[in-house]
Amino acid sequence: MKKLILLIIVLLMPLALASQTQHRFKVLVGVFGDDDDAHIINTLESNLKRELRLLGDVDIVDKDENWRYFLYVYYLRHEFKDGTKTGWVSLAKVFYERIPDFYFKADLLANLKRPPVYVHFPVAAHWDIDNLDKYCVNTVGSIDKSVLAPIRKLLR
Repeated sequence: MKKLILLIIVLLMPLALASQTQHRFKVLVGVFGDDDDAHIINTLESNLKRELRLLGDVDIVDKDENWRYFLYVYYLRHEFKDGTKTGWVSLAKVFYERIPDFYFKADLLANLKRPPVYVHFPVAAHWDIDNLDKYCVNTVGSIDKSVLAPIRKLLR
């Protein structure tokens, strides 16, 4: 009887340890715009990645890697009719969640040109260029609160 109990403990121990490991969110961040303003792209991309890493359970991945979430930000720089640029940008963000492949039949999945995704809260806003860091904090906070936090609760 003692051997049976010891055998059960030895077999169930890895399962108990595996359930305590932290789930990691693989997020791809993409910032795009209508012109080649590298300052805005670099500011948005670096600040968004930094804020996501600060959550602690987010891994930033490249486009070629197997991402599960995709934060897509597109900006338009405001300018006057004479071509002078203003200090404001219009920003549109969408947070995509990749639908797992096992939800689809293999023949249907092979015919898709892009991975199937679920769209979380597409939002547009106007921001001052000097406050783009606050936009990034606000964006990551809303993603964490509405998407990632409920998933964390489910996985506990």
